[in-house]
Formats: sequence, C-alpha cells, structure tokens
Amino acid sequence: MKRKLAALCAALLLLAAVQIPTLALTPSHTVSTTYRASSYYKNLTQITRTGDPAFDAVAVALSQLGYHEGNSTADLGGKNAEGSRNYTEFNYALGTIGGTYGYAWCASFASWCLGEAGAAKSAGGAFASCTLWVEALREQGIYRTRSSGYKPKTGDLIFFRSSGTARASDHVGLVRYVKGNRVYTVEGNSSDRVSTRDYALSDTYIVGYGTPKYSGISLSLGYTALEDKHTGYYTVTNGFVNVRAAASSGAAKRGTLARGALVAVTEIQNGWGKITYNGATAYISLDYADYNSPFSFTVSYRAPEGEGAPAVQTYFSFERAAVAAGTPVREGYEFLAWSGSDGKVYRKGDALPQGNLTLTAMWEVLPAHVPESMPDGMDGDMGTGGVLDITPELNGAHASPTLDTVTPEQDASRHTAAVAAGWITGLLAAALAGLWAWHRFQIKKIFTIFFLKWH
Repeated sequence: MKRKLAALCAALLLLAAVQIPTLALTPSHTVSTTYRASSYYKNLTQITRTGDPAFDAVAVALSQLGYHEGNSTADLGGKNAEGSRNYTEFNYALGTIGGTYGYAWCASFASWCLGEAGAAKSAGGAFASCTLWVEALREQGIYRTRSSGYKPKTGDLIFFRSSGTARASDHVGLVRYVKGNRVYTVEGNSSDRVSTRDYALSDTYIVGYGTPKYSGISLSLGYTALEDKHTGYYTVTNGFVNVRAAASSGAAKRGTLARGALVAVTEIQNGWGKITYNGATAYISLDYADYNSPFSFTVSYRAPEGEGAPAVQTYFSFERAAVAAGTPVREGYEFLAWSGSDGKVYRKGDALPQGNLTLTAMWEVLPAHVPESMPDGMDGDMGTGGVLDITPELNGAHASPTLDTVTPEQDASRHTAAVAAGWITGLLAAALAGLWAWHRFQIKKIFTIFFLKWH
C-alpha cells in the first residue's frame, strides 16, 4: 500500500491553494452611500462571524473603532474629525427621532452591534435611550446592578450614570472582558467617536449591566485567551502603530497604521504580528492592537462517483482541526486516502493545516473475482492475471497510473525464464566450487614439497 501511494504522489503535480479566508458579515440594514465607501464598512464586512453572538457583538464594535460622528446624512462615513452633530450610520440604521438622525448615539451603536451579530432581540430590542433600555432589561430580569457584585462577561451591556444625573443611565457600552479588577469596554459616542475604555469594577460611574439572552454557540476561548496568542484579525487600538520590516522595534520602519485599522495577523513571533503591508511582509507590535476575530477555514471533500464522504468542514484559526471521519464508498474501488490541494496525502484523523483546502478521494481498483475452476491451459498458481491500479480523480480530471498489470501469457513467460535462470545459476556455482577446490589442492602440494626439501 505504501508503494502504491508513493508512486501515485510522485505522479501528481498539485498547486497549493492556502489563503486567508473570510466568512464575511453582511450588514443587516441598507447602508448609506458614504458609509459603504468607508473603511469602517470594509472592516465590518471583513471580520469573521463565529456564531457566538456575544463574541461577535464585540468584534463588530471593535471593527468600528475610531468612527467619528458627522454633521449631516452626507457625512456618515465616520471620517469627519470635526463632526459634532451626532449624525452616524448607527442612527441611520435605527431611524429618525423627532425627524432627525442627529441624536445621542451610544445606545443606537450598542443596539446596532447586537443586530449585526445576529442578536437583535437578545436584549429587548433596539434603543436610542439608555434609561428606557435599563427599564426594559429590568422587566425581563436581565439587569444586574454594580452593587450586587455581578462580574460582567464579554457581550454584556455596561450602563453608566454621570454625577448629578437623575436618570437611570445616560451612557452605555459593550463589555469586552474583565481582567483583574478592571472591566474593558468598547463604546459609541465616547468623545464623539467609537472608543475603547477601561474602569475599576468598583467605579461608581458604573450603574449596572445588561445580560442579553444570547442564543447560539459559546466559544470555549475568550478574548483574554486569544489576545496575542492566536492568528486572526486584529484592530489597532493605539493612536497609531509603526509597521516594521522585521519583528523588532529596531527594524526598518515601513509606515504606520492608524487607530481602528483592521489587519490580518498570519503569524505571531514574541508579541509581533506578521501582516501584509503594501503587498509585502511586515510586522506590528501587538501591544498596540487587540484581537478582533478569528480566520475561518473551509475544507471541501470531493469523492467523484463515491458516496458517504463529508461535504464541507469549517474551523477557526484558534482551533485544532483534523480530517473528518467519513469514508467514501465506490463500487468496484477501495478508498485509500485523501489527496490535498497542497500536494499532501491525508488520512482520517490527520491534523489539518491552517488554510482553505480541497481534499479529493484516491481510489484503488479492486481485483476481478477469482473463479473456482480455471480455464483449460491456465496454471492455477498464476492467479487471475490480475489488474491492479490506483485511480485518482482530482478536480474532475481522471488519471490512471497502473502498477504491475500482468497478463497470463506474460506470467508464464516469466516463469520459464526464472527456471532457466535457476539452472544457469546452479552450474556457475558448481564451477566456482570446483575451481576453488583445485587451487586449494595445488597450494597444499607446493607447500609439502617445499617443506621436505629444506628439512
């Protein structure tokens, strides 16, 4: 079997097809023209939706980091650093209030993030008012006060109340994670933009937390476990980060990335992330960027004319994946292994590399049925005169390198030749033995004459 696989692999010429994948997130509302042309729209549609709505809501929020409010509906691209009239894409998605889109937008931003993560109804709906939102959460029993000692989780809503404010809350954000005694957040309308913040859990500015009823999967790893340890999309959270030619602060500077830039980190070396910058390999310090979302990889299984093979397998860049257990079945053939589009052979349970991959079934033609009585003139020891080949089918192409295909006549001829070769080998061996004995006798005779002459 090993010889067959080796011969087949040597005959295959395959091109690698590994690339950075995206499981694009599609906006749930009809986006404005100016937002569609912005980098924030590009970020949103590039990040991976994992299926964990709490995780995804935070990823959506981080994809908008740095977005700045504008002054009119023609200014919703998030790039007007001088904007001050509360016009945002998030208000545009929620709708007008009092005939305008220019209203305080921290709640509409958090609502929009939940909606883009597929969790629009998890926290009672979409709101533009923090006070009304707190009331709705209380009615549903999914609100916890800070004084209760509740420890927030990723995807929770965090509500604030400024000193001297009589309302239940006047600001809201999303919880990224808790580390030590501090809670880390991402908030809309924080200094007129989307910003990241952190607070002591005991900070009296915090009023309480909303705990949405998220439905879906729950990732086993949180942000703190993924940060700086796994490849994926990272968001620049500092004002800027230098782009270096190598993974060192002393390496040549290639440029800078601004706050909010979303980059694909394909490798991590001692706190440095490998990226592609202006078409070339470069590095950024991950001290200035935070994990956003993983890459999503797809493995496609192809078994032409076979049945029982898995169809598609997906996994994330922080997961360890293996070849699926399904085994295809094809009449008249035996399944051998999977031929990968990366030029490697894979078997059930083998570890998968990170990257999109196509696995195509490799088959061996089963030998014909052996009849109980052989036809006249055929030696029963000659077998079936068997046909043995391996038939790979790659990307619809059919190639049939054949191994040891022998007819009965060829087998008989080889048998006769083998007998003749045996006789010749025996005669040569006998001749060599006789020659050796004669030389030995002559040498012994000479030695005896020499010994008698001198003694």
